Amino acid sequence: MIPFNKIGEVLHELQNLTDFVIIGDTIVDIELKRKGTESDVDLFVLGVSVLIEDDKIREFAYERGWDYGKTPIDTPRLLVPINDEQLQIDLYENIQDFFVPKDILDNAINVKIGGYTFKSVRLEDYILLKANAFREEDEDELKTIVYLIGEGKLKIDKDYLKNHIEIFEENANSIRERLSSVGIKI
Repeated sequence: MIPFNKIGEVLHELQNLTDFVIIGDTIVDIELKRKGTESDVDLFVLGVSVLIEDDKIREFAYERGWDYGKTPIDTPRLLVPINDEQLQIDLYENIQDFFVPKDILDNAINVKIGGYTFKSVRLEDYILLKANAFREEDEDELKTIVYLIGEGKLKIDKDYLKNHIEIFEENANSIRERLSSVGIKI
């Protein structure tokens, strides 16, 4: 497990390159008040284009001794050595089938990671993004969230979910059905 205080330092350093919003399952770790994550950190980049300014991102990583790679959709992946582990940070923007609506980014909340504050999508918006993508791993993560809600470890605002589904326009009904199939009735 990589401790959040170290992750906070890395993300703070990354703010020298660009603004971003945390969009991945790090959100669940934060909501559960864990001390760190065993996952990667997914960021929606706001200040640079991950496609057009790829060289700038690569240079930024190399100047810091970080490794540089690619995600499955060919966006930058930073591999940051922390103690005996590597923190994987995947950088995204809206491309191909990967889509984060502007309303979700605009509704980002402040979260504390280590000694720093960062923007993060709300847990409810993370759930909507997972239901929209709905790959096998997304379905599994949603089922885990439902279990954690049932255990009283997580809380969600169903009214917020119901109102925010509509920002996905033509996918709204599919998202509603997918959420229902994993046990989130709205």
